[in-house]
Amino acid sequence: MFHLRFAKREDFPKIEKLAKECGVTSDLDFLSEIFMIAEDSIPFGFISMSIKDDTAYITNFVLLPSHRDKNLENLIIRVILNHALDMGLERAATDLKAWEDFFCEIGFVREGNFQVVNLKNFFKE
Repeated sequence: MFHLRFAKREDFPKIEKLAKECGVTSDLDFLSEIFMIAEDSIPFGFISMSIKDDTAYITNFVLLPSHRDKNLENLIIRVILNHALDMGLERAATDLKAWEDFFCEIGFVREGNFQVVNLKNFFKE
C-alpha cells in the first residue's frame, strides 16, 4: 500500500537519492512544498512546487517508471493542485519538458515557455 503525504525533513535524503536515480539534475529546494509518495516508507515519487505571487510553479515531478500509470500520476497532480487552491493560489504553471504531454492531457495550456492552468477551472471538471 502506498502513502501520499507532505515530505518531512527526514525524507529529504531519500528524495534526493530518488531524484538522482531518475536523472533530475536541478537542485531540490526543500523550502518549497513537496509531496512524497512512498511504499513501506520508501519513496517512489515526489512532486514539488514553489510559490510566486498567485501562481504555484511545479518544479519537479518524479515517478519511478515501475510505478507509472495514469491514475497515480493524476492523483499526485490533483493533490498538489488542490493544496495550491486551498492556499488561495489562482494558477499553476510548469516548464517540465519530460511531462509536457501529460500536463496538456489534463488541461494545462501553453503560455510562452510554460504550461499553465487556472486552478478553479481545473477542479470544475
